[in-house]
Amino acid sequence: MFKKGLLLLLAVFLLVCSASAASAAGIFSEMNETEYADERLLALDEVAEVISVSQAEGSVTVEVSQAYYEGNRVYVSYRASGPIYEQDGLEMEGGAYADILAGGSVQLLDGSVIGWRECVVPEDAIAGSQTFFLVYSTPEDKDKKSLGFTLAHHEYDRFLQGNTPSARAVLYSGKVDLKGVITLTSPEQAASWLAWQEGEEGTGTDVITCWNLYRNGELVSYDLFGGTEVIGDEVVFSVMFPPMEDLSGLSLVPEYSEAGEKTEEAMILEPMDPKGLQ
Repeated sequence: MFKKGLLLLLAVFLLVCSASAASAAGIFSEMNETEYADERLLALDEVAEVISVSQAEGSVTVEVSQAYYEGNRVYVSYRASGPIYEQDGLEMEGGAYADILAGGSVQLLDGSVIGWRECVVPEDAIAGSQTFFLVYSTPEDKDKKSLGFTLAHHEYDRFLQGNTPSARAVLYSGKVDLKGVITLTSPEQAASWLAWQEGEEGTGTDVITCWNLYRNGELVSYDLFGGTEVIGDEVVFSVMFPPMEDLSGLSLVPEYSEAGEKTEEAMILEPMDPKGLQ
């Protein structure tokens, strides 16, 4: 009898602990279990401000749950009690618009909707504390509705740089990710990149398609973003990797369309004085 009672008590205790852990997890963590998973969502759940502002429109209540503003990015998670039509980005006080870069939403079994998004704030609109607006409409009322929330701005606090004879990298690290830009100066690569993007073959140049992050010769992460732009004789790669406390021993390894990775061409990353960005 004592054993049965103890086991029952233990089962109840574990159930309560599991329920408490689930309730403590924010929407960023919930979204990491969906098709819109992102390696940075768990970090966002730790650092994001709890907003919990909401408004009811007809039968639908929308809540901004968490949000975080770092560098030129705003991350927000939200919940709606029913279907809504969301505007992709976030409107800003003063008329600027933070365009969407990543995110998604899913409908749960109870009919409610949860979602998250990452938006880019225009460089000339970044300020210390700003108000953003989640814009949406509901199936029963197509008029635009705005739910505002104010966020403090967080700067990136660590910087890395790397150089090779033909490329330069500047990366900046915060609480959410490690991101930056690699500029490759090469007329051959630039011309072949444009042709490669158009699906042309036989350009004669094996193009660099992306850069992967290594630590002490071991792969750490593939690029999470993969944005590339050709500007004149330069190929500009916008890269993004998961957040990491230890920035030592890092390097960027180019991956070619035909030859694959070339670790012998690794670009060593070293700490950079942020004044060098000015």
